Formats: sequence, C-alpha cells, structure tokens
Amino acid sequence: MSKQIYVVEDNRKNMELFIAVLETLPDLKLFTATKGKEGLELIKSGNPDIIILDIQLPDINGTEICKELREIERFRTTPIIAVSSLAMKGDKEMIMEAGFDHYISKPIMIKDFREFIQNLLK
Repeated sequence: MSKQIYVVEDNRKNMELFIAVLETLPDLKLFTATKGKEGLELIKSGNPDIIILDIQLPDINGTEICKELREIERFRTTPIIAVSSLAMKGDKEMIMEAGFDHYISKPIMIKDFREFIQNLLK
C-alpha cells in the first residue's frame, strides 16, 4: 500500500523542489496545498503518513496548523516536519514547542532530505 505525504508550501519554487524529490520515492502518493487553511482541510480529510509544513504561510501559519492537528487524536503520532527559512535565535525552539517532530531549514539539502523522508517512511 502506498504511503501518503502532505506538503503545505506557498513558495512555488520550493513546492516544485519538494514534488521533484518526493516523486522519486516508490509507492508514494503526494498531496499538496499552497495556503494554510486549504492545507489544514486537506490534511484533516486525508490519511497522511507524513506532513510537511512551511512555517510562513498566508492566512494561517504552519505552527498554528501543527498545534491544531496535535489536538486531534489520529494526528498525535503522525510525523510533522517544519520547513522554514526562519533563522533567528529561538525560532527553532518555538517551532519545535508547537508539536513538530522535526525541523528542516531552507534551502533544503536534496540528498539529505530524500534520505530523511525514506527513513521516516520505513
């Protein structure tokens, strides 16, 4: 059975990169959204194995999405990954405190990102 990854990212170039990398993985179904609220509804209506959230989104940010998902029983243990270019002191800690499992800084390192996702899917 194929695994499902949900990506919420508003930057077109970053989204294209995520899709290009993730499509190289076998047995994977990809779901994408470019806005926070749209992404949250998409995730809630689906069955994600991994969720990748940009932090800075229009309308509702990735941190708020993560907090909301963690309050829903079936998303308590789903791996949620933050991707962000935020690099100020304390940003990573604040993001992790919101309930994320992992933090990846942008720009992503393609090879490392691909291996990381492969390991999470195992």
